[in-house]
Amino acid sequence: MTSVKHVRLGDVAQFLRGINFKPDDIVPVGTEGTVVCLRTKNIQKSLDCDDIWAVSEDFVRRPEQILKEGDLLVSSANSWNLVGKCCWIPNLSWRTTFGGFVSVLRANPTQIEPRFLYWWFSADRTQALLRSFGQQTTNISNLNIERCLNLDIPLFPRAEQSRIAAILDVADALRAKHREALAQLDRLTQAIFIEMFGELMGQNHRWQSKPVSHFVAGFESGKSVAADDKDDVTSSFRVLKVSAVTSLEYKPHESKAAPANYVPAKSYFVRDGDLLFSRANTTDLIGATAYVKHTPPNMLLSDKLWRFVWHEIPRAEPLFVAQLFRQRKFRAEIARRASGTSGSMKNISQDKVLSINVGLPSLDLQQTFANRLRCIEQIKAAYKKSLSQHDTLFVVLQQRAFSGKL
Repeated sequence: MTSVKHVRLGDVAQFLRGINFKPDDIVPVGTEGTVVCLRTKNIQKSLDCDDIWAVSEDFVRRPEQILKEGDLLVSSANSWNLVGKCCWIPNLSWRTTFGGFVSVLRANPTQIEPRFLYWWFSADRTQALLRSFGQQTTNISNLNIERCLNLDIPLFPRAEQSRIAAILDVADALRAKHREALAQLDRLTQAIFIEMFGELMGQNHRWQSKPVSHFVAGFESGKSVAADDKDDVTSSFRVLKVSAVTSLEYKPHESKAAPANYVPAKSYFVRDGDLLFSRANTTDLIGATAYVKHTPPNMLLSDKLWRFVWHEIPRAEPLFVAQLFRQRKFRAEIARRASGTSGSMKNISQDKVLSINVGLPSLDLQQTFANRLRCIEQIKAAYKKSLSQHDTLFVVLQQRAFSGKL
């Protein structure tokens, strides 16, 4: 067991605040005299550069506002569950700064190994502390940087820091391989769908066009109720949040407690085999669907989640419909028909969904696709189980590492 010395975070690293700019200041990336500007949206498990902005070089007033390899990009103003989230800055090929809703945690390389700092700062325990420091303003939580700098961080000899960081890097790489395998299986599902059916929106398909109402009889919804304590584990029933389906996988833990005396209607209960649809969300997320393979018996629909209701004589296979509703052009049509101002919560009516025209393959072909999908799901289940085990192992490794027991 290695002896553990603790120091203030502020003794080995510094926080740098982002630059403030207005929407009118944003210019296309690559414009002469500009610098790339990262923001909260770019903070994922790793740095996401798919959607980046640029601003004039004039906004960069100090050299330290330019990012460098080993910096941690930290979300400093976000919803409560995301404030403090961070990602590692790799060696970037362009000059890059950061916006006003993010901060940078920069290690003093003479005091601490940057990769060690990253694993400590991103650990679940540290992240929970950061969220507890959040200063709430409306629905946005702001990171309390002064309290963060006063956090105690274990400081091992430099060689031990490097060893710990290397072990955690290897363990995390194993998790990443499992996540990539799952992503590949999702891509395989989409490839099989396109190979079998092609593009089903528009007129350029070989199938007979039908409105969604031809194979979906309608939708059922629930009611949005919540206990005073939304996390009350003693509540008999739980109401699903829209986040239970936005990942396109059913997540019953994304739910809130119902009031203790609440007696739900029978139709509000989520059932095995349901296909759920988010009828209200942002433009990017409205229309998300999730198939319910298994569910706890106390889960209830909210008013923002619909259950598909099928015709008495089935005309469609639910797993086929789920994949159809996930197609890019179909999701775009849902977003186009939805009402609500830009950037706010969008809503869509049943009539607008049911009147969308699509190419409809035969039920036999749909069932063939569903059978192939079930085979893929069995493989995915094995990978998910293994990933869960690796995630548990990783948490144990982190706990042992930062307590000097690794």
